[in-house]
Amino acid sequence: MSDMALIVEHVKKFNDGATARRIVNALFDEAERLGQDHFHRLGEELDGYDGPPAREVHRWVCLAGRYELHYEVLPAYAEEPSTIAILRVWDTRQDR
Repeated sequence: MSDMALIVEHVKKFNDGATARRIVNALFDEAERLGQDHFHRLGEELDGYDGPPAREVHRWVCLAGRYELHYEVLPAYAEEPSTIAILRVWDTRQDR
């Protein structure tokens, strides 16, 4: 099951479907924001992705600290990256 589907399932345990859709849309907005100028290195850089080849993976906690995005900047350490790849997304209150 995809990360977003798991988030929807988790949110629906405590809220209605409309709330789940709003949260998913807000997460897509956060992911889009990472692609804007000067936002591609938000959050802490994660260890354990040393390579080779070198990888630049960050952890971004968003939406009042309730959700976490792990994303990769491509090419790694480029001043102007061409791609931001979302690797994982989850609700910080979920069991992982």
